[in-house]
Amino acid sequence: MADLLFETSPFARPGRWIRGGFHCHTLNSDGGLTPEETLARYKNAGYGCVGVTDHRKVTAIGQFSTDSFVAIDSIEAGASPDAIGVGAKRPVDEEPSFCRKVCSLAEQGAFTIAAHPTYSAAMPEVYLGCPGLMAIEIFNAYCEEAYANGYAIELWDMLLGAGRRIWGVAADDAHLNERKRYFSDVGHGWVEIWTEELSKTGILDALKNGSFYSTQGPRFTSLTVEESSITIECTPVAQVRWRTRGKFGHVEYATTSKGMTRSSLPAWFVPRGYVRVEIVDPQGLKAWSNPFFLQGDRTNV
Repeated sequence: MADLLFETSPFARPGRWIRGGFHCHTLNSDGGLTPEETLARYKNAGYGCVGVTDHRKVTAIGQFSTDSFVAIDSIEAGASPDAIGVGAKRPVDEEPSFCRKVCSLAEQGAFTIAAHPTYSAAMPEVYLGCPGLMAIEIFNAYCEEAYANGYAIELWDMLLGAGRRIWGVAADDAHLNERKRYFSDVGHGWVEIWTEELSKTGILDALKNGSFYSTQGPRFTSLTVEESSITIECTPVAQVRWRTRGKFGHVEYATTSKGMTRSSLPAWFVPRGYVRVEIVDPQGLKAWSNPFFLQGDRTNV
């Protein structure tokens, strides 16, 4: 594997971990709390940044930002399938298609996410043909709890395997509305962002660069890339799962009841375009790194 070199990792830059949530609703759409109450719920749960994504409207929340918390105006744009714009400035309801909506959001400077792909019954070609799309929700807690269709891991690997550079996001899709039969609270799915600057600009830059991982609870404490090797350190887990394109993969299992907190890409493992890492804790909760791409692999552009 010596002649296969990975691109420089975004985690090689100085930074710190910031917990972020970028799919939730308020009374301005079908949520149960005001924007201020919603943000307070997230702050009390340890989040450092949040984007409120009311349906088809941008709820202004920037005034709730502080030195230790960033509130980012965002939107769930409304489409079939649906899209989120973190940092959106205005709605794009006039756009007739998913891709046009996504590209309009990207032109506003937003970080664009395909919302709940499995719930939306989206096919890979919809996302493959949209150059403005930056990420997909690989886990949506609300859809999993309400409809048993909250995961999109296989779709993510299909897109990556077809040569699409795209990040994976976990989200609550919290409605905080007990009048609904099903709802999700905060803290079921989120991203941990590695950034030196706790600001709207710093957060959006980190998201667009893939400088984050997604989780249901387990945490990566470090992700280190050195030429042809990857080493991760994490909270105690039962499994570390290494994935690349196609049938190739490897599962490392903890050998003691204490779990394992470190793993490295095996020397015999031959990446095909990219490598990503999943960790699974003893309760079955997971975290997912973003893909690490090989240098010069233009199939992933």
